[in-house]
Amino acid sequence: MKHTNNHQCHKTQELISGYLDQELTQQQNQRVRVHIDSCKQCHTLYKDLKAMQASVGTLQYPECEEDKMEKILSEPVSKSISWIGWALLSLGLIAFMLFQVFTFYSVSEVPLTLKVIVFLIEAGLLGLFLSVLRQRLIARKTDKYKNVKL
Repeated sequence: MKHTNNHQCHKTQELISGYLDQELTQQQNQRVRVHIDSCKQCHTLYKDLKAMQASVGTLQYPECEEDKMEKILSEPVSKSISWIGWALLSLGLIAFMLFQVFTFYSVSEVPLTLKVIVFLIEAGLLGLFLSVLRQRLIARKTDKYKNVKL
């Protein structure tokens, strides 16, 4: 019978966190509650986790001063690095694809089906990259929350 109790304790201990967060089904809740009421070890674990949850819930984070937040958000160096990063990534991608067009696609030993598959993958990746780049550029121009102070 002790094996069953240990097995039941193990199963209950796996569910205690969900029980505290009210994420379990009604049937699981009832099983956990009944077991916690009858098992001292699991009841102690439940109380400890509940106390930990309460103490984490009362933590307060220091607020960032408004001028510091504004400086962080509008720092010209980080904006410049972002633009340079996007430009280098774009140029590198274009250069790689041009190089590959002249090397991979001009080799006659590579089967046509492989060339088509690689082209489809590259075209898809290029399309996704351009759509993300376009969305970023549009968002930069039309962001209605850009000047909102936190």
